[in-house]
Amino acid sequence: MLTVSGTNIISSLGFSTSENFDNIIAGKSGLKRYGAEFFDLSEPFVASLIDRERLNVEFAACCDVMRSAGTAITDLEKAAILSVYYANREAKVDLASAKTVFVISTTKGNVDLLRDVCTMCELPVQAYLWHSAKIISEFFGNPNTPVAVSNACISGGAAQIAAMRQLESNDFDFAVVVGVDFLSQFIISGFQSFKALSQDVCRPFDSLRDGLNLGEAAATMIFSRPHSAFAKYGLLYGAIRNDANHISAPSRTGEGSFRALNAVINHQASFNKAEIAFINAHGTATPYNDSMEMIAIERAGLQKVPTNSLKQYLGHTLGAAGVVESIISLKALEQGVVLPMLNVKNLSETCKINISQKLQTTDKQYFIKMLSGFGGVNVALLFGKAPQNITQKKKQSNPLSCSESFFIKKQINLAFNNSSEITDLYRSLSVDYPKFFKMDNLSKMGFVASEMIFEGEKQRFVPREDFAVIGFNRSSSLDVDVQYQNTIRKGEHYFPSPSLFVYTLPNIVAGEIAIRNNFFGETAFYVFQTFDTEQIKRILNSAFADKRINEALAVWVEAFEIKMQWLVVNELRNEGMKYS
Repeated sequence: MLTVSGTNIISSLGFSTSENFDNIIAGKSGLKRYGAEFFDLSEPFVASLIDRERLNVEFAACCDVMRSAGTAITDLEKAAILSVYYANREAKVDLASAKTVFVISTTKGNVDLLRDVCTMCELPVQAYLWHSAKIISEFFGNPNTPVAVSNACISGGAAQIAAMRQLESNDFDFAVVVGVDFLSQFIISGFQSFKALSQDVCRPFDSLRDGLNLGEAAATMIFSRPHSAFAKYGLLYGAIRNDANHISAPSRTGEGSFRALNAVINHQASFNKAEIAFINAHGTATPYNDSMEMIAIERAGLQKVPTNSLKQYLGHTLGAAGVVESIISLKALEQGVVLPMLNVKNLSETCKINISQKLQTTDKQYFIKMLSGFGGVNVALLFGKAPQNITQKKKQSNPLSCSESFFIKKQINLAFNNSSEITDLYRSLSVDYPKFFKMDNLSKMGFVASEMIFEGEKQRFVPREDFAVIGFNRSSSLDVDVQYQNTIRKGEHYFPSPSLFVYTLPNIVAGEIAIRNNFFGETAFYVFQTFDTEQIKRILNSAFADKRINEALAVWVEAFEIKMQWLVVNELRNEGMKYS
């Protein structure tokens, strides 16, 4: 278990955890209606936005004196830095220590900077996710390479799991998890292209729900190994599962969510489901997401557990959602309450789960946080009260150290000069998979390499939950980001395309492979400045901390340079095999 030693939320409802929580308890929503001209869009939208003036005033008051001269910091990075600063007022850990690691969760980072970039111009370095992660961690003098997680809408949950594994490896004592995303023409137009946005405050799990609202937030959780100084509440377990269904539509049977929930509630034989106080669902208020979650909760046997969503208070805050909503739910557990849904009026007769419609008290000790996203990704996190009288355990050698946990079964290195060479290789494989031609270059490269990796494998396409797909690169999805940005430049050619927008998420490459091969295990994506062998080994090693994962497909895939490296690794527990 990891204890939570400090938290902060910066959102439309306030600049502290308590301010946000108190406003939610009071039934206040930060969602407002904005005109199309606000982000130069084609139609109005409802969203929650951070007060930029307050952000800059508070950043100047708290953090400007710490800033290195000449360092350019965007508003998104200021919000993340300020959130860490406030969270550490409570945690009081050494952020500059080599034993502290930063994990940054964001779906799109500073993507709005692409608006000012011409088609043939060099991209500003601030557009790279690794750069924002570096700005945030180096601001506090941290010497370690930050981990940047970009796993669609589950990024905030995936980041917490990554942090948990980093600490359990004994490499670090503290982990700072920061989730942050700001809204822009790019992001809102993409969701508008899917017809996914409601023109009113959203209504999760309501039978008349008609879409989601988006939001902005920066939120921080500082985790530590449990000891008496921080014996409050913590993260007990987390699991990521793919539904292997579709890159932009959830499984109608809730397959990925159910498997993630099942992994969490069965992580140890002694876990008592009767002690779950509530479930904080993803609850986006879209017809398919909410239906899928209801089915998954029922399949997991949790239909009597009170279930809520926080989207009608703050909107969907993208890469920050998993962090924001975990903090609010932790605060509720600490206060002994179950938060109500704000805007549910018409529960469907087909709703078989226990939707929380009024504030209620609880003395139970756990809650579950659920998230889902494009690429078929789903996550479940289990939080609970820390045991009493915790003492610091003596560190032991890590049984899953980088040098002993896995070996490379098969490796492929590919390089391409252009996209036509990728297609030529695909055709040479004699594979019949028409979806290939709809993919972006990142996914096409991943697909052809995986076909080569799995060639000759026995019992291929048999459903597997023990297989993970882990992606890495430097540029995230900037290749497609630039293409999509060019489709939404105002004028006669304004055309936000849903089929293009979905590929502006780098984790889609892992989703495509999972769908093709019936992989229901973990899928994730990480962004680093360079091909960092030690970081990649550490991430791969940590994937095997999920005891159901026995094999993983790992990829470094770079669409900007159109080259990649693939590794397939098998876990060998306690067999002394060396990484090579």
